[in-house]
Amino acid sequence: MTDELMLLMGALCLYLLPIGLVAGSKRTRGHEKNGWLIGTLLFSWLALILYFSMIPKGGKQKKHR
Repeated sequence: MTDELMLLMGALCLYLLPIGLVAGSKRTRGHEKNGWLIGTLLFSWLALILYFSMIPKGGKQKKHR
């Protein structure tokens, strides 16, 4: 019984890890971050891989006029 509980807790942590990484990231803000969070909720690790490969590391840069 405790082995099953440990396995379930490990699986839950692995599922929630990408959500926490996207939520804590400073690469996006506002509605864009909300969209990525929804995608991560639905597709977990696939959305996390896409997030880190598509969004620039420094976030959006402001244009100087």
